[in-house]
Amino acid sequence: MTERNHSDICKSCGGYCCTQGGSVATKLEVDRVIEVGYPNKFIEITENCYVTDFGEDLICPYLKEYTCEIYPVRPLLCRKYPIFSTDGEEHYLVHCPLTQYLSKYDLAQCIKAALEVPEDLFTSVQRFMAPYGSRIDERMHKFKMERIELE
Repeated sequence: MTERNHSDICKSCGGYCCTQGGSVATKLEVDRVIEVGYPNKFIEITENCYVTDFGEDLICPYLKEYTCEIYPVRPLLCRKYPIFSTDGEEHYLVHCPLTQYLSKYDLAQCIKAALEVPEDLFTSVQRFMAPYGSRIDERMHKFKMERIELE
């Protein structure tokens, strides 16, 4: 699937995945976003864990007109979507509009990316996101979620 097709499908959905508290990134990923010229819209949680400054609306600040402004350098947690991980151990396939267009290869790439997410990111961000948990949970259930095992 091409980036262009991906973008069009996400626009039709309203970039829903980006309205669930933004994204989480490592220091290296934040540095890459800044190096290519995008403004730093991340908050440091720990030395190697950053969260986008999503504000009260829980929308990623890099979502512009239902498209990811930093798509070419988006963090690993974004690249693995529609694979959603709750704590690094439970993984779900989110059946958003994009999912039906992904090939087995595309899904395999998302799973591969999910397996590369550093475990400490989940631990670090859980406390920070706790106050937003119920609002994010409500939004997460817009689409069917199927539990999967990553190999």
